[in-house]
Amino acid sequence: MTALSNLPHPDDLRRREVVEAAAGLLAEDGPAGLTLRRVAASAGGSTQLVYTLFGGKAGLADALYAEGFVRLADLTTRSLSNAPPPGDPDRVVACGRAYCDFARGDSALFSLMFGRAIPGFTPRRETRRAGRDATMGQLVRTVAECQAEGTLVSDDAERVAHVCWATAHGVASLLVAGLLPDDDHALTTMLRTPVLAHLPGGATWPS
Repeated sequence: MTALSNLPHPDDLRRREVVEAAAGLLAEDGPAGLTLRRVAASAGGSTQLVYTLFGGKAGLADALYAEGFVRLADLTTRSLSNAPPPGDPDRVVACGRAYCDFARGDSALFSLMFGRAIPGFTPRRETRRAGRDATMGQLVRTVAECQAEGTLVSDDAERVAHVCWATAHGVASLLVAGLLPDDDHALTTMLRTPVLAHLPGGATWPS
């Protein structure tokens, strides 16, 4: 029997429904679709529901921002589960691939997270920190595993991860804008470039 304390709170379930509804409208109609009336109607409630759960549009946008990082973190986790064992530099590339896949598959959320899709919106500091920890944190740990195995050489896993993240972000942004060909080999080459600089001397890319 499930303990009552383990059951989701009704407000948590409703928050989830509203966030999913808002994410759907954002994907379909862009930021213009994120009126409180439309979001509430899509979630089967009233605008008062959105105010009660999120305090208004700014709170809803913050929840959408957080949702984007949850989805990116989940996609990265799945990508790593299909990657070579820990310590293989291709796991770093797998993180970059997940980043690009997320950007292409959920471009509206990607724009909200990293652009100015909603004019005037600034995520709360704690929301931004949590999103960074959930995503950048995975990349830092992946680089650190390679350092421990001696497959990457650096005394600063976070610095290497930052360069890899910046590369993935640039590639993803250009892909979403249609300014790069959607070519798998070219994508791999670009995502490997910052990693190559940290292979041990004389080492070649693992086959």
